[in-house]
Amino acid sequence: MKKIKFLAIPVLAALVFAGCGDAAQEVNKAPSVTGVKDIKCMVNSTVDFLDGVAALDKEDGDITPDMQITVTPHVDVSEDGYAHFTEVGEYTVSYSVADSKGRVATKRAYVDVVDRETYKTFALADGFTANAFGEASIEKSGMINGEFVLETKGGEIAEDVKLSRTFTLTTNLQYTFRYTINSNVAGKIKVMADGYDCAEILVEEGNHVYSFTHTARMEKDEKERDVVIDVCLGSLGDAKWNINRVEYEFPQIAGTVVEQVDNFNFNEDNVKARIEEEAKGKAYADTEKNAACLEITQTYPGHIWLGGMFIDTGITVNSGVTYTVSFKVEAEQNNKFEIIFQNSQWNEVQIDKLDTPLGEVSHDISINADNNGKLWIYVQSGDAKNKITISDISVVGRLNPTATIKFPIADFTEFHADGYDGTLTTESGSFTYKIANFSAKDNAQQVTSPSFLVSGSSANYVVSFKAKASAPVEMIVAAANYYSGWNPTIMWSRITLGEEAVTYSFFCHEEKDAADTLYKIIWQFGSPSNQKFSDVTIEISDVKISIKINGLDG
Repeated sequence: MKKIKFLAIPVLAALVFAGCGDAAQEVNKAPSVTGVKDIKCMVNSTVDFLDGVAALDKEDGDITPDMQITVTPHVDVSEDGYAHFTEVGEYTVSYSVADSKGRVATKRAYVDVVDRETYKTFALADGFTANAFGEASIEKSGMINGEFVLETKGGEIAEDVKLSRTFTLTTNLQYTFRYTINSNVAGKIKVMADGYDCAEILVEEGNHVYSFTHTARMEKDEKERDVVIDVCLGSLGDAKWNINRVEYEFPQIAGTVVEQVDNFNFNEDNVKARIEEEAKGKAYADTEKNAACLEITQTYPGHIWLGGMFIDTGITVNSGVTYTVSFKVEAEQNNKFEIIFQNSQWNEVQIDKLDTPLGEVSHDISINADNNGKLWIYVQSGDAKNKITISDISVVGRLNPTATIKFPIADFTEFHADGYDGTLTTESGSFTYKIANFSAKDNAQQVTSPSFLVSGSSANYVVSFKAKASAPVEMIVAAANYYSGWNPTIMWSRITLGEEAVTYSFFCHEEKDAADTLYKIIWQFGSPSNQKFSDVTIEISDVKISIKINGLDG
């Protein structure tokens, strides 16, 4: 028994010590990944996949820097967890991390990359669409060097290819439409209005104006209707059209008053001075708000028109209307001066001009599609000291017998190359500038201005485009009022272009004076740090105005 007892003690001890050894060697726990969530973002935006995400291990502590992140379909992810998404779509993002013992933890999330709703692009003529049916095809459709080019193949009957546009027509009047088209083929085309036959027209080779009429039939109590006009050219077979101009006209009840301003109040918002550095003076509204005064107290010998005064009447002048503008003019000196009627404060289109009018003035100005906009009165001081007072403004607009509305076919309204040789070529929304001897001297700039209509809050819009340059180029991009120069400006930003194409997006914002009207995109180019280049090529493409997305755009 002693022997058995002696043998049992070591066995029992061994079992006890073996149990203590297992307790000392605990099992290695797997790491955990926290904070992973699904993401919804805008296209051409950068996502931080490590925002709020951590990898923790009981034994190793914070192992987040060891995290491996992969995106499917493939998108590059930087070492610090950032990825830039250039295409719309659904993506899977996988997080994986291993601890020092080789145990792995994984998490998965999804990225939904969405695009903003496009409000306007500059690839097509404003408001026009082209569609092909049956065996026909559209080989080319878009703005090319200021003309809308439409090339088709395989058309057999007229309805195989349609060039369409929606026109807002009022009352039961007869409208006359005119399309200016350069065609490479001759034949017969059909015109349809809201799907019903409207006219048949013989098309000739070369550049011609084609007209047809349509009466917009209204239902009871209807005042206006959107009518789709389809110009069907499929029967021309293989055709190439260059569309230069589209307009329509309709009769009106001549003399009907459409707008009237009486008892005009002058104040600091609608009376603005323009005094050059070489002169001295001021422009202001009197304390009773009954008159606007321009005082020129110093001029520069040999220079004229160094000072002036802008008066904003607050009226939008429209095509097909004649406006009678009445006011009283007084001047302390009988010196030459001018009163100019124009459609904006700056970058104006001159409507009419009066030389040194005095006393009671009543003058008729006629508005067409080339000079419509806002009505500004500009008093240009002349070359001598003077005080000129304008008072008792009234404006009455009356309909002309016929109104004409034009739809210009153009992708750019301005191109400046101040002091440089420059060219601009365009093709379906892509714009290429070639500028010789490019430097930063003397406010060197190129300005191009496609326009777009702001409806509602200007803060609802986003301007985006892709751009690059063959040498470093400093670029200012802005969205400013089409009719009144830079006031108001609803977007302004400065960027530097490089050799790699980058997509840029800029938010518009609400301005006090912003209104439902046209705005233009202004691009100005200069050379940073006074660098000089023998020539520079700047390429801009994919220009579009989009609607802001609340929640994603902030």
